[in-house]
Amino acid sequence: MPAVTSTAATQPALPAYYWNLVSATDAAGKPIAAMAKGLDGKLRLTFGERQLNISGGCNGQFGGYSYKDGVLQVQSLASTLMACDKSLMDLDAQVGQLLKGELRTVISGETHEPMLQLTTQNGAVLKFQGEATPETRYGSKGETKFLEVAAKTVKCSHPLIPNYQCLQVRERRYDDAGLQLPTQDAWHPLYQSIEGFEHREGVRTVLRVKQYAWKNPPADAPSQVYVLDMVVEQDTSAKH
Repeated sequence: MPAVTSTAATQPALPAYYWNLVSATDAAGKPIAAMAKGLDGKLRLTFGERQLNISGGCNGQFGGYSYKDGVLQVQSLASTLMACDKSLMDLDAQVGQLLKGELRTVISGETHEPMLQLTTQNGAVLKFQGEATPETRYGSKGETKFLEVAAKTVKCSHPLIPNYQCLQVRERRYDDAGLQLPTQDAWHPLYQSIEGFEHREGVRTVLRVKQYAWKNPPADAPSQVYVLDMVVEQDTSAKH
């Protein structure tokens, strides 16, 4: 069945989703060649309260935005200054040309899987698939924490899996200047995974994570969820 455009009252909020590029065509309906890398590399729009962030190209791009009555107004974008493969640099340049000024906006589909369509000033049409953010999925605002993950996992109890291995973790703390404070937390098994993190045996890591309180978890799921935000340290020589 065709998707039905949401009414203003039921439209998903732009910041509630990550928006991943799935289609980019010019005013004549032909694919935009410079945007092909954005389809392969998952070009993503992330809307904060007032700032738009664009990732998936060579450089991160960011700038202010406003959204009202079906019009997305994007202010001048700034970017980081890395050099990359020409195709990624061309993607960045094309994104900067398209995502500026007033963009006609249509959000359609169901709230769990919405589509965002942007029509640019030169008539190009960009379509993005919505992917719920952790805040949307878990129904709470995440708390930033730092977890040190030991190089070796430990055997721990699991009701369904014999010889189950858990990560060993302890919390790390830093002062306002970013200097590490003495570690007070003891090593303990973590009876769940860290979303977005894949442990490598023999590698000790320090992670910046978001901890979410899961408002309505399934019966066999934890009430607290950890989502990887950034890998801060990696060490292959650690004993733990």
